[in-house]
Amino acid sequence: MVLGISHQSAPIDMLDALAFGTDDVDRLRTDALGGASVDGLAVLSTCNRLELIADVSAFHGGLADLGNALVSSIDKEWQDIAGHFYAHYDSQALQHLLKVACGLDSMAIGEAQILGQLRSTFTDSMAAGALTSDLSHALQQSLRVGKRAHSETGLDEVARSLFGAALEASQAHIGSLRAANALVIGAGAMSGLVVAGLHKEGVNHLTVLNRTIEKAERLIAEVGGRARKLTPRTLAEEIADADLIISCTGARGVVVTRDDIVAGLSQSSKSAANKAFIDFALPHDIDPSVREFEHVALFGLGEIRNLLTSSANERDAAVVETVEAVRAIIAEEADKLESGAKERAVAPTVTALRTHAKDVIAAETERLEKKIGESVDEKVFAEIRKSLHRVAEKLIHTPTVKVKELAVSDSDVDYAQALIQLFDLPTIKVAHAKATPETKVAKASSPEHIEADGLRPVADHTLDVVEPEHPTGRTIRLGTRRSQLARSQSTAIAHQIAALTGWRVEIVEVVTEGDVNMSPLAGFGGTGVFVSAVRQALHQGQIDVAVHSLKDLPTTPEPGIQLAAIPPRVDPADVLIGRDGLGLSELPAGSVVGTGSPRRAVQLRAARPDIEVRGVRGNVDTRIAHVRDGRLDAVVLAAAGVRRIGRLAEATDLLDFDTMLPAPGQGALAIETRGADSPFTQDEELMAGDVAIRTALRRLHDEATDLAVTCERAILSRAEAGCSAPIGALATIEGDEVVVTAMMADDDGTIARTRMSAPLPVVDGDLSSRDDEALKVAGKEIARVADELGTAAAEDLLRRLDIDPAQSSDHLTPVKAAAQSSSQGRA
Repeated sequence: MVLGISHQSAPIDMLDALAFGTDDVDRLRTDALGGASVDGLAVLSTCNRLELIADVSAFHGGLADLGNALVSSIDKEWQDIAGHFYAHYDSQALQHLLKVACGLDSMAIGEAQILGQLRSTFTDSMAAGALTSDLSHALQQSLRVGKRAHSETGLDEVARSLFGAALEASQAHIGSLRAANALVIGAGAMSGLVVAGLHKEGVNHLTVLNRTIEKAERLIAEVGGRARKLTPRTLAEEIADADLIISCTGARGVVVTRDDIVAGLSQSSKSAANKAFIDFALPHDIDPSVREFEHVALFGLGEIRNLLTSSANERDAAVVETVEAVRAIIAEEADKLESGAKERAVAPTVTALRTHAKDVIAAETERLEKKIGESVDEKVFAEIRKSLHRVAEKLIHTPTVKVKELAVSDSDVDYAQALIQLFDLPTIKVAHAKATPETKVAKASSPEHIEADGLRPVADHTLDVVEPEHPTGRTIRLGTRRSQLARSQSTAIAHQIAALTGWRVEIVEVVTEGDVNMSPLAGFGGTGVFVSAVRQALHQGQIDVAVHSLKDLPTTPEPGIQLAAIPPRVDPADVLIGRDGLGLSELPAGSVVGTGSPRRAVQLRAARPDIEVRGVRGNVDTRIAHVRDGRLDAVVLAAAGVRRIGRLAEATDLLDFDTMLPAPGQGALAIETRGADSPFTQDEELMAGDVAIRTALRRLHDEATDLAVTCERAILSRAEAGCSAPIGALATIEGDEVVVTAMMADDDGTIARTRMSAPLPVVDGDLSSRDDEALKVAGKEIARVADELGTAAAEDLLRRLDIDPAQSSDHLTPVKAAAQSSSQGRA
């Protein structure tokens, strides 16, 4: 549901009265979430709109809860403002959200600032724990669609921005901008747009005032000009010298008072010159009474709105064509999202029907066994069981398929409820997969660690920059792959770096071979295909930090690259997402399960010889979509990835480690920097910066995760294999021992398993002391034990399978089989 008010429905003075600060938003959110019908809430508060975007259990109850919370947060009666509010529900709410994200509902058609504001709303709501998985998904998709609209259409070129409209009016008052001195007050997102626009227009001189001088300096650095700290003295001095003054601070209350303006005018050497003030803030930054002064013009949002309304731009053919293209994108995306939501909504009913059928079969089988069990051979009775299952599967197949199709195509009938009534199914309760008892989710070793709870993404994957709350003036570039998962986990690391250091972190996408080549990994190298391009960007100085999934790293170190930190590990298990809510053991014989991993494939075949395992590549969304559209019956994914993007609720089975051992290093991240032997260390300034980065990243490092993955990856190293090999391993600390369980398979699918342990070394000193020398000595000793244990486990597995990596071209072909093949070839 969306309950909102905007420039489309209310006058500017009413929006002014409803402008919410951070504390106001927090109180409103708390009050609304206290309602019985509101499960999740995001509050979008900008200068020209206030929208409550909520996940509600019912329309009327949700509307009442949101309305009550709103009235308690403002100094107005509901009857005085109700006529200016609009409410959208279900599919209309989704379409409205997409329209807002694309800028089609903005005062300036197509302006991109709303996308940043919506992103901040999502991030703040996520940090407050106010999002449900459905609401989080809707907001993320709206951000994605907004970015798509700007990248695939000419929206940016034809948009008539607030800035452009105000600038035209100002020039009519002060003359050419090329002869003008411009003053910008504030250094936020809108100020960035203003500074860039003024630079493009070629203003004579540009000054930025801000309470935090570092932000002003960063804003002005790329265009030239002057940055100063905002004080009453500097404000008066700059007003005196400026012809054009633009304020967009986002602060509460008036920033430029009447006294400030009087002081500035009294100091001005251009006493008879015109001055133009533009106020982009709501509430006002600039005292409206400045309109009384001679030679002064003030353009607030009300005037700018009138300018835009009178503009003929929207009637231009190019603009109409672009807007229609954006509307087509919105319609296409809304249709996809609505279909997916309807399928997910009916899935619990389908699961209940299958469970009901299974219970009926079990009861009937038990009755038959009591009646004729002693007189029927066990093999015959097994065939009877299979026949009952096949009959039940055929009977419910059409209803389960049709109910999903009809739920999408016909919204007027509740087909799920019809199934419940026809088959007398119990009340549906949606069950979410949770970690198994043996799954240990790492806790934070650093206070900035972001937990992957699976309910919401660990970070907003659409962010391009992470700004620190307390900036220290430095900017670093963090490189990552372009997938949603890679960007989410990398952006979470960027948040931690920014919080720990005060550095501004820019997110840089790097396209890798593994992203564009959809062939099976084992078929085009496997090892390093997801990391080589990112490492190359490090070598070339395009990025300063790289974040990888640790399981993708080759075991052989690369010269010039240093592994700077391994953060706490997330759930190392694998999960299955099955059709109709089915788990691995519940899938009917002949089901098709997708995976691109030889390790998963061989273990799946061992657990369920009666299913078909089919290769599949692509990002998490793509692989899950194969199940939703019926191309696959199930897909197996890493639990850590599903958790990090907030989609754990879609998992229908969390596979235990007896069934599915994870890949070495699965669930862990690797943060790399340039090493001391990098060619770029010839640049002393860059070398000093790299040292500072490596020092800071050590605060994200988790010793327990490091020990575990060192042991696991030693198995890969001894087997001379990469991440695509059929090898699984999991190392854990149990008391004063490190224990590793591992598996390996040969080309015939024969699996060997082993379990070994070794005592942890006794080290001097406190590992939590952060004493560099003590950590170095202790770390080396622990790493030695872990490496030796992993190597011993690998030796045992290789011996059991009769594999010699040195004589095997693909590292996992049994020596005897290879020798026989060779002798047959000579014959």
